[in-house]
Amino acid sequence: MNNKKFFSRVGFAYFALIILILVVQVILSIVIEFFAPGSLYRYPGLYWIVSLAPQYLVAMPVCAIIMRRLPAMNLYQNKMKAGKWFSTLCIAIFIMEAGNIIGNLVCALISALSGAELTSDIQDMMTTGSLGMVFLFSVILAPVLEELIFRKLLIDRVIVFGDRMAILLSGLIFGMIHGNFYQFFYAFGLGCLFAYVYIRTGKIRYTISFHMTVNFLGGFVGTFFLEKLDYLQWISGDSIETIFTAFFMNPGAMIGLVLYELLFIGLAIVGLVQFILSFRKIVLYSGEYEMSAKKTAKAIFGNAGMILFIISIVGVFAMNMFA
Repeated sequence: MNNKKFFSRVGFAYFALIILILVVQVILSIVIEFFAPGSLYRYPGLYWIVSLAPQYLVAMPVCAIIMRRLPAMNLYQNKMKAGKWFSTLCIAIFIMEAGNIIGNLVCALISALSGAELTSDIQDMMTTGSLGMVFLFSVILAPVLEELIFRKLLIDRVIVFGDRMAILLSGLIFGMIHGNFYQFFYAFGLGCLFAYVYIRTGKIRYTISFHMTVNFLGGFVGTFFLEKLDYLQWISGDSIETIFTAFFMNPGAMIGLVLYELLFIGLAIVGLVQFILSFRKIVLYSGEYEMSAKKTAKAIFGNAGMILFIISIVGVFAMNMFA
């Protein structure tokens, strides 16, 4: 096997994913603005479609076609018991919370050093779109398609280089694809966790179920309560006054939001304990073509496809940071 050509194709597949997302988004935006000026700003649902449809309907299918030309392996199939599923979910929530804190700290540091005000597109989308759009894209489509692209298609092909490399590469690409420091750290951590689950079980439905549940609890439920409490008014006015007003106008939603936050924190604490207890039990097997760390790094990053992917990712990070 020519390792350099192998990883060059992997890199080119995800480079194509990035470029097609950007190009199709620009084309759609230009066409819509030409025929219906201002529509993207008046209709949040249309903004969601323009932002995400190119990824799910164009870029991901093309990425999959390129990846499927590489040889794949069938992983061993193992069942996951309900108790193990729940403890893994708690670990995922802990990783998401920890990664979110790290991401916010890094962005605050970058803002302080550069003077630029960093924003998160995903946070804007979650608070401006309809709940139906949030549920469809973040809870249904994203978990299914992203697990197929960043776990199954990738891991089935790179597992021959060993579990460790497959897990780290899956997590790294998944984190970088998000295109900003707010999401990179928790996406990287979750990507590694989901990769390990898929490798040990051989069943993508488990990682899809984790991804759906995490997005539902971490995104949809919070957005539901914030919408009921008119979150946009919070950030545009006197926060103390608007919070008190929101409480008296809709006490049920405020109590629900508080209970939701407490539940999330509780699950994250359970996840931290489970992570500590499970860390020593992690088993990583060698692959048929496993290499030393130095040779692995050279094979992965020392090729045209992966270099193009990294350059495109750096460009996306820069655009999201300073746009």
